[in-house]
Amino acid sequence: MIVRKAFRFKLVPTPAQEQAFRQYAGACRWVWNEMLRERKETYKATGKSPSMYEQKRRLTELKRQPETAWLNGIHSQVLQEPVINLHRAFVNFFEKRAKYPRFKSKRRGLGSFTFPQSVKVEGNRVWLPKIGWVRFRKSREIEGTIKRATIRHRVSGWYLSLLCEIDMPDPEPVAPTEETTVGIDLGLHDFAVLSTGERIPNPRHVRKLERKLAHTQRALSRKRKGSRRYEKQARKVARLHERVANARADFLHKLSARLVAENQGIMAEDLSVKGLARTRLAKSVHDAGWGEFLRQLAYKAEWAGKVFHRIDRFFPSSKLHMACGTLNTLSLSDRVFECQGCGTLVDRDLNAALNIKHRGLVELSPVGQPGVDARGLDVRPATAGGPG
Repeated sequence: MIVRKAFRFKLVPTPAQEQAFRQYAGACRWVWNEMLRERKETYKATGKSPSMYEQKRRLTELKRQPETAWLNGIHSQVLQEPVINLHRAFVNFFEKRAKYPRFKSKRRGLGSFTFPQSVKVEGNRVWLPKIGWVRFRKSREIEGTIKRATIRHRVSGWYLSLLCEIDMPDPEPVAPTEETTVGIDLGLHDFAVLSTGERIPNPRHVRKLERKLAHTQRALSRKRKGSRRYEKQARKVARLHERVANARADFLHKLSARLVAENQGIMAEDLSVKGLARTRLAKSVHDAGWGEFLRQLAYKAEWAGKVFHRIDRFFPSSKLHMACGTLNTLSLSDRVFECQGCGTLVDRDLNAALNIKHRGLVELSPVGQPGVDARGLDVRPATAGGPG
């Protein structure tokens, strides 16, 4: 099995190398903007857009012109990457996977650039064509064959991302059982409640730094745009947001890796995260990072030969009492409720996790029927609701 894995390290460039990084990132931003401008003007004039190959030929012509001869100082394949990325951006737009491509501004960050090949690593140094050997902080060993290298600027410095191709042995598929499967109910009070009874607290990364973020952003609003004080304060705000993003990524990676390592089968709801992010709970939903967590579970389970399965988002995992099969009427505030069928006091989240686990095993079994519970009850509600 061939998998692609990314390794990220912080670079330690010399002042000359950092200046070269800025030139490369600026050149890629300029090429993107120029090709986007050409696409828009050509379409307005002719009703057709130039192809990716036509724009690559145009890039070659630009290098021959005196006013844009400075492009010759940049690696040719690095300059072709923005053209390829712009083509992909339009494909994603027309297939309704992304918004219309827009011009890139230096104010939104210095940007990035990519070497599609000819990159090699020796010890704690990386070879970048036309730039040379650049030191980086090697925090882990690199596996597989390096296919691409991306240099990206963040407020804390320049980072190297290596995309490597790894040939992994195909894991032997093992069917999940009742004992080796876990159901996960995602929420906002607890980030996740497992069918084992374990509750994983919601770290609330943004909420923890909310007051500090508000203070730094108020201070930023009082500065004159374009001034040195404004730029200095903007970096402080960006550092806090980067700190939140790093903490969230660390939490999600550690939790997803643990769940995949401990279980053969992992069952979760197929939540509409985009839909929930348009409600009054948007800030908390974004802060939790449910979509990224489910994405990590999916690819890590595939690499490990485990089973990750999402059940229908309309399955009433919270309302259906696991013990007696009664479909209860609940409001979102009912965290513990009395079953209307058997009178048992039920923990809403734990009941949902158990139902998710059971439902997932039913759907994966040869006799499982989508939309029908194992007891023969039709459990699909007439209207859509929020997360169980």
